Amino acid sequence: MNGQPSQIACATKDSDRSILRSLAECYTIYSGSIESIGAMLARSVAAVNALLMLHADVPLPLAKVAQLVGQPYAVTASALKTLEKRGLAVRSTRAGQDEFAPNRDSPYYPMAYATALVDLPVAQPLPGQKIYAAYAYGSLSRPGGGSPGSDLDLMLVVRFRDEEARAAMASDLALFLSGRLHRPIDPWILAPKEADDLLREQDPHLVEALKGVRIMGGLQ
Repeated sequence: MNGQPSQIACATKDSDRSILRSLAECYTIYSGSIESIGAMLARSVAAVNALLMLHADVPLPLAKVAQLVGQPYAVTASALKTLEKRGLAVRSTRAGQDEFAPNRDSPYYPMAYATALVDLPVAQPLPGQKIYAAYAYGSLSRPGGGSPGSDLDLMLVVRFRDEEARAAMASDLALFLSGRLHRPIDPWILAPKEADDLLREQDPHLVEALKGVRIMGGLQ
């Protein structure tokens, strides 16, 4: 794990203004290091890592972590032990109960935090939907950024029938992730043509979103 971070997000290319074409080319996060941490984090460990890194109220007791990620207690305990062993989680005791938090002093904390965003399960509350791209941006897209009260800004490119369907997607996504992370979620849902048009116009909001972290959790 001695690689150096190269980039968390891609810059917009002048030669390729299509958000749907260019996204496939620009996903690189901590090249040289993401492979090793990705190999280390099995699916259950990745889910626990994402929760610890992004939850507003850490430290959390083991039982609460298991409940929020929807995994058996023993599986969650094993995942936390792995993260603790790798120096990515720290254990403390309150009222005789073990609690866990991310180890922000670890040199690998930025990698673990970026991986948590990449693994964010944005597809889980939107079954059957084709998500073309998803980004986390704003203060919480940066390791150590934001505060317990900060909202998590998300941009998704998805096909939908009408405005009612768009609103329903945003509501479902916000409800699911806010319940898991105990923080406000601010989803920005765009149709593919809207995203391409805004990119062509160099819309400041979209440009800001594309400077964030590209999410891969559950996306095909």
